[in-house]
Amino acid sequence: MAKEMRRILLSEAEFTDALRRFVRARDQVFHGAALQTSRVTSADPLEVEVVVQHRDRQEQVMTLSATLLAAAVIRFCMEQRIPLPRAAEKSVRRVSGGVALDMQIDLSPG
Repeated sequence: MAKEMRRILLSEAEFTDALRRFVRARDQVFHGAALQTSRVTSADPLEVEVVVQHRDRQEQVMTLSATLLAAAVIRFCMEQRIPLPRAAEKSVRRVSGGVALDMQIDLSPG
């Protein structure tokens, strides 16, 4: 079975920017909060603990799963006009110097 693989690498700064944009855009989850800090708490599966500050200055600690982190990276790629294959199976992982979005597409017919 033939497969195509592709990897997008985000530096630490780009990944932090992706998280900041994701928090700002997901108001129904973060309720107008702003990202303060983030740190990787698990590499496999990737999990990141974030500290967000709400409008009333209250801070909240949240753990973002690999699924939410993938959504943040995909959103960042879309905003940067980096084309991503829709049909690809996508996953995020910690790599040296940042985070990778790995994509895999099954090329087998039918």
